[in-house]
Amino acid sequence: MISRLISKSLSSLSPYQSCSLSSTLFVKRLSKQIKYINSDSDQQFYQQFNPLCYTTTTTTNDNNEISNINSTQEIQFKEKEISRILDLIENSQQFKNNVAQLKRLKSTLDLEGGMIVGNDPSVVKVLKQHNALKADVEEVNKLVNGFKDYRELADMLRRESDNEMESEVNSIVNNLYHQSTELELRSLMNGANDRESAYLEVHAGTGGTDSMDWSEILINMYIKWSQRKGFNATLVDVSMGELAGYKKAIVKIEGPFVYGWLRTEMGVHKLIRISPFHGSGAKSDKRHTSFTSVVVYPMADDSINIEILPKDITIETFKSGGAGGQHVNKTESAVRITHIPTGLVASISDQRSQHQNKQIALDLLKSKLIAREIKKKAEIEKAFRSEMGTNGFGSESIVRTYTMHPTERVKDSRTNSETSQLSSVLDGEDELDQMIKKALAL
Repeated sequence: MISRLISKSLSSLSPYQSCSLSSTLFVKRLSKQIKYINSDSDQQFYQQFNPLCYTTTTTTNDNNEISNINSTQEIQFKEKEISRILDLIENSQQFKNNVAQLKRLKSTLDLEGGMIVGNDPSVVKVLKQHNALKADVEEVNKLVNGFKDYRELADMLRRESDNEMESEVNSIVNNLYHQSTELELRSLMNGANDRESAYLEVHAGTGGTDSMDWSEILINMYIKWSQRKGFNATLVDVSMGELAGYKKAIVKIEGPFVYGWLRTEMGVHKLIRISPFHGSGAKSDKRHTSFTSVVVYPMADDSINIEILPKDITIETFKSGGAGGQHVNKTESAVRITHIPTGLVASISDQRSQHQNKQIALDLLKSKLIAREIKKKAEIEKAFRSEMGTNGFGSESIVRTYTMHPTERVKDSRTNSETSQLSSVLDGEDELDQMIKKALAL
């Protein structure tokens, strides 16, 4: 019975390294509930708050008792957090809407009856929406069922002590805690494009060669972060600096919710350090400030697809002009097509055949509509850039300040959170995740 329940619970969970629980956010929440803190060192601090990540050796009964109390309180904290998050999500209007919408899409696609045939763009779009909603709803249901199975196992463990079972139960609650906190984070990503992949673009600002070098450091940070998250990152465009770094660079990052994760990174990133490019001299030991702007664009999931519906156009025919004589057009071969929703007009009269003129006019109208969409996208990109303002001193769009000298620290200007783990942030590790999560929660 026990092994069956354990197997059932584990099958609903994805692999997870429990050590990633020792995050700033986790410790901040947990420290409010646990009174005992060993302040001798950071490692001992995390050993107390996340014993699953460390092997501790105790030599006294008092230390064993304290460790057991902390472990129990940690488990209780995680259980309460999982229950809170799942109750919040299950009872949210968004989740209820997703369930209802999923039923409607199933009915529309008639998935119960078999396969969908054809490449109708509208059908493909609905199918994609259905699959995305289905994944969201199933993820919540699996977590809910996994937590029910966990509680049943935990009740058994309370009735009969079993070290092997206790290890399995701890592993399950760690998995559930990680997945539920990630799910809570993604619930903040409910923007129109948050599910999409993204292009991330950096531009060196005030600071000369140092800023170009800083742009390269930032691009590498986001590439490392992407790889750690399991995303596919590709450097697609680079304008090299004269001496070092990038004047401009664009990285394409593909994966679920990439834009949702990165949209709060847009703005100006500031670096303070001793410049490695000054060499020896009066300025060699002075701090240098560099700026780089970051712009993030959601990636269109499909190429621009223009469909001209008969109800959206009016077609007029008229006699085309000519040189006279035998070349005078005595039939109404010229065609003018007006696209009602946009007011765009395509008029063709060169061909003698009305059918040919109509086909060319339709192609021209489609090209104009595509150009219109491209222009709209360009205006959106321009708006992204204009929101950031100055890429240098006096900028009101500073995202973070990264300080390398005299001490190492990173401070987020929006949340006022800071960390001394500069290397971890620049390596795209969990410290960067924590800063992004806090910005998303604003």
